[in-house]
Parts: sequence; structure tokens; C-alpha cells
Amino acid sequence: MKCLVPGAWCLAPLLLAVLTACGTITRTERDVYTITDVDTTVVSQVHNQPGDRDNGVIYPSSRTVMMERHMQQHDSVVVREYPGFIRLGVFEGVGLIGSSIDGTTTNTGMFGLYYDIDRLISGDAPDPNANTLHAGYIRRFGIGEWKLHWFDDDPNWTWGVTAYETIVPDNNHALRGIGVLSLRKRFYLRSLIPYMAITPQLHLAAFPSQYVNAGASADVGSIGGLNLRFYAGYAMGLTNPVDGEFINFPYAGLGVSVMDFLNREEELEVEWKYHEHSAWELGGAEGFLVGAGDVSASFFGRDKTTPEKSALTGFTFRVLHATIALPILDHRLSLGTSLVNAIALGVEEYGIGVLPIRASYHWQPFNNKFVVEPFAEFNYAPSTFTQFGVRAGLPISDQLSLLFIAAYASGNTGSDLGYSLYENSGTGYAKDFSAFYLGFGASFFDKIFSKDELRYGRGLPHE
Repeated sequence: MKCLVPGAWCLAPLLLAVLTACGTITRTERDVYTITDVDTTVVSQVHNQPGDRDNGVIYPSSRTVMMERHMQQHDSVVVREYPGFIRLGVFEGVGLIGSSIDGTTTNTGMFGLYYDIDRLISGDAPDPNANTLHAGYIRRFGIGEWKLHWFDDDPNWTWGVTAYETIVPDNNHALRGIGVLSLRKRFYLRSLIPYMAITPQLHLAAFPSQYVNAGASADVGSIGGLNLRFYAGYAMGLTNPVDGEFINFPYAGLGVSVMDFLNREEELEVEWKYHEHSAWELGGAEGFLVGAGDVSASFFGRDKTTPEKSALTGFTFRVLHATIALPILDHRLSLGTSLVNAIALGVEEYGIGVLPIRASYHWQPFNNKFVVEPFAEFNYAPSTFTQFGVRAGLPISDQLSLLFIAAYASGNTGSDLGYSLYENSGTGYAKDFSAFYLGFGASFFDKIFSKDELRYGRGLPHE
């Protein structure tokens, strides 16, 4: 299948390098103390004098006292770690309204992420003349913001860098920037999680496009790294500095960001170990190899002339997922989502979901990091399918877990033409599917929190 974000993964080293070079993630303070240990030893001894002492003669005392004092000095270092950033995010997508310059559209829908699945599989270009509300999109990868000390240290000013940004107003125009500088000022309407703020902002890019993007956003977040933002702005610039076209356009749009964390200025003075958490689990990516019943053929034997079935018939994966605790049922009932969720149980039984809705129950039967998670998940676009099942995870390191899953999936691929995943296949198969499957896999760059790490159990404000 065609990748939803072509070239994004190859930019990962660049994103990390840019953000690391621009600002600190963790600020460390060290206090050095000199500790002095003083010890005094007193030894008392009585020595009996020989001979008869009952003769009226006064003898000197037979008790001797020895006193020794020892002093030892050594240094003690206390290390405290604080967040060094205001905002740090992995991805943000915005679906643009009213941005089209020539009347064409990218057909990417709300948040700029909902591709037509037939065109994803076939690799065809979108229909530029489709009548759709969302004409274009903004996507940002690797977002960092730090405290700005200008304006007499006025609060809530930040400067930032976006490692890679693309602004696409329609099907025929695009602005792209690497290392995009930004200036923001937040006016908080709510200072408790989830935060609410109005944020005027200015973005400047010099390469490969040269542009200015000014606007404002209404923000809700960050909870479990998830944020919603409504944008309104105006962008103008050269698509490239050599022979590019100068474009300018207003826009409005609704955006979502995942693995995107925000700290208020006051929280920069709170040690990491005391920060509030709202999620049971945050993850970068997870994948399963699965065996499913009642599928047309194994995905791993995709020759249409010799359809084969085997123990492993397909795979599932999801990227940038979060599971957020709810303050009910002992905080174990949770809601979650992921940026992309995909299943391919067989060559004709597949589905892709963007930002699905997932309800689950977080259960730790042995009071350790081993987690059993019954779940129900609804994927509404570009495929429409539902999953019910049980997922079990066992962390084996700080950022790696082994996973097992048993689930039932049922729905529609979302393909109008009935595309098959057979190599060199035509179209025309049944678009509906349903199958029970078992699988094993792993999750990478994930973090599973314990109950005492959640903000609900700390007596902290959490309205």
C-alpha cells in the first residue's frame, strides 16, 4: 500500500537532530553538599591495684578514661531533573477550509489525513475537481517550543522550531519548510488539564520554500499527548526560491496532534517525578503477526493463481497511540486512539483507520507491569470496521513490550472498487469482511504507567 506520509520516516534523524540542537528537553540542577561526620569514642577502664588496700591509705583512682575523636568529610550531590520545554510534539495534522487557490482539492478531509482508500492502494492521484469542504492540509513533524525571555520576561511567550512542515492549500500548490521558526503567545482560558488557550502565532520558513504564515489557534489539550486546535490564518510565500510561484491564501481548519506534550511555565519548576500523568499507556508503534480464520488467502502468499492458507495470514499495526484513563471504575476504564491503525488479515480482508475510537479496561492481575486489556475499537475512515478483543502486554525494557492479542474484526474495507491485495490483481471482490484472529507482536517506544503515577491518585487538581 501507498504510505500515508511518504518520506516521513526517513526524516526521523533530521527531526531529532534539529530539536536537540535548538533547545533542551530536560533541565538538570545539581546541588553539591559537603557532609562532615564527627565521631567521638570514649573508653573507660578500671585497673585493680595489687595488695591489701584495707589499711587506711588512700590510693589514687584505678579508672582510666581514653577519648578519641574522628572527623571525616565527603561530598554529596543531589540531582534534580525538570522539563526544559514548553511544548514537544511528534505530529500535527490540520485540514484546511477555504484555502484553495485554483478551485482544486487534495481530497484529504478533516485533519488532512483521510485519504480515499482506493487511491491509496492504486497509487492514483486524487481527483482535483472533487467537491469537498476541506481543500488542503497542514502537516508538521517534530515540533518544539521553549520559553522566550523577551518583552521583560512577559509570561507565556515561546519561540519554537518545527523540523518539517508542509502547507498544501490545494492539489496544485504547496509550501514546505525545514527548520521552521515560530513565535507564539498563549492566553490561557483554563490552567488545569485539559488546558484551553488562545494562541496567536507567526511561522517563518527559508528552505526549501520561503514563506510567512501568520494566524491564531484555539487549543484544547494536552491530555495523554492529544490536542485539538481550530486554526485561522494567512500564508504567503514562494513555493521554491529558484523558479517558484508566489502564492498567498487565507485558511481556517481543524487540527489534531498526537504525542504532543505541553507544559505551562509554572510546570518548568516542577521535577519530572512530580508531574501529572493522565494516560495508562503511550506508544510509538506496535505490530502483530496474526493468524485469522475464514479469510480468502494469506497475505504472505499473494499469488492469485495459487491462493494459500497458512498459520500466519496477515498482520496489524498502529502508530502513535495513547490510552487515557477516565476517573471512573477505579480509573481503569479508558479511551484511546492512534494516528493510524491498519489490519490486513488476508489479501481481501483489510482496513485502515485514522484516529479510531478505542474503549478499554486496564487490568493488572498480578499487580505489576503485566497488563490485560479487553477493548472495543471503532474505525470510521477511510475504512469502516469494528474490533472486539483482548490485548495482553508484558514490558521487557523501558521502551519495549511483548504483546499477545485475540480479537474479532468485522466491517468494510472502504473500497468502492473492491481492490484486492493480491499482486497484479484486479477488482471486484466482496468489500465486507469478518474474521477472528490470534496474534503475537511487540510495541516500541512505549511507556506503561502504574496507578500511583496517574494524577487521579495523587490528590492533585484534575478537573
